[in-house]
Amino acid sequence: MEFVDDGEFVPPAAVTTVFVQAWGAGGGGAVGGGAITGAGGGAGGLVWCVLPVQPGTPVAVDVGAGGAGGAGAANGSPGTPTEVDNNLGGVVSADGGGGASLLLPGTGGTGGDCPGQGTVREGADGLIGNPTPGAGGQGGRPPVDGVVLPAPPGAGEGGDGGGDTDVPGSAGGDGYVVIWW
Repeated sequence: MEFVDDGEFVPPAAVTTVFVQAWGAGGGGAVGGGAITGAGGGAGGLVWCVLPVQPGTPVAVDVGAGGAGGAGAANGSPGTPTEVDNNLGGVVSADGGGGASLLLPGTGGTGGDCPGQGTVREGADGLIGNPTPGAGGQGGRPPVDGVVLPAPPGAGEGGDGGGDTDVPGSAGGDGYVVIWW
């Protein structure tokens, strides 16, 4: 079952463990200014986790929102974390990527937390803008595409930087979750 928006999963009878892939949202790219192009935002982190569940007890899914791209004098905003809560005291959390400033790219989101057995990976940092107008810094990319289903295009990616004076950076990609059993 995949989630591109907030939702919930109710484990069926006899299901006491699920596998979760969660990507945090990407950070926004920076606005370009003067002769400097904007830097890219950081990608969200990834958590792959074995999560205990109880049949009939809803598992809440909160998909992270991509950070806004920088516009005017503002920097790119950070992406928010993606969380999966089993309502039994266990929360899987994949951190969002950092927003970029004019000269500094956003950092990749740290993997996050897994209350059971699993793997955590950091998202890639954004790239610094190219001094040539029209070539803003590229946003960071998620650490992996997915074990069961590939992530949708743009999921967890950092936003690209603005390529010219006063060109806003692009927004980071929203998070993504896959639950299977």
